[in-house]
Amino acid sequence: MLTFLVTQTGIAQKFNDALISKGSEINFAKTQKRGIKKNNIVYYVENDLQTISAYKRKKLKWQTNVISVCGKPKNGHPEIRYVGYNSDKLLIVMGKHHFAEIDVNSGLTTLVG
Repeated sequence: MLTFLVTQTGIAQKFNDALISKGSEINFAKTQKRGIKKNNIVYYVENDLQTISAYKRKKLKWQTNVISVCGKPKNGHPEIRYVGYNSDKLLIVMGKHHFAEIDVNSGLTTLVG
């Protein structure tokens, strides 16, 4: 298994608060929402639909490009389709059936299938 960590810090927020969901998941087929706010941290899917950024107090905590880390999915477009929050991980679906997990504290991204 291959794992990469790409981290940037200190960049100010660049998302629209209206696009932040109060729930624990975003399904891009069903909503225009682009982020999830949990424990005062916003996990936001950037405009490229490949990068997820974590913002704490409007400052960038970490950022990861899921497609670059995990590779292009075999089926479907190389973009994030679903994000779910699960206490210590973000569960990601990209393409048709490609799955990844992101550690919510560090941004460590792992391909899981």
